[in-house]
Amino acid sequence: MRRVFVDANVLMAGADSRSGASHVVLRLAEAGLFRLVVCRQVLDEAERNLRKKLPRALPAFAALLAELPLEIVADPDDESCQQWAGVIERKDTPILAAAVDAQVDRLITLNTRDFTPAVAKASGLRIQTPGRGIWGCWEGI
Repeated sequence: MRRVFVDANVLMAGADSRSGASHVVLRLAEAGLFRLVVCRQVLDEAERNLRKKLPRALPAFAALLAELPLEIVADPDDESCQQWAGVIERKDTPILAAAVDAQVDRLITLNTRDFTPAVAKASGLRIQTPGRGIWGCWEGI
């Protein structure tokens, strides 16, 4: 089964809106089209940011976590993060490192400012937004 690493912002957006592309990605995973992969840091970041910015979405987030068959991989160690320090903003190195270490098929994020085509090339990851996938651009999934 294909494995797709999702960033915290996708979980947040999916919990906040039932009509957005992020929510559709989560539901497609729930239906078994692919397996969602996250690290503990992604889950913690999503919950922390929801509490701070979108508390109304916390019940939906809790429900999603209960329904989704998530594969939770280990948070990357400092050495893995350091490897990506020159490639992406320091705050995003743990997400990139976790996705690379997990050897996923792709990384889905809404953060196109930091997860650029240059980052994709350097890491060897296919990096896409949720909306791009909805429109049939997830080759092989």
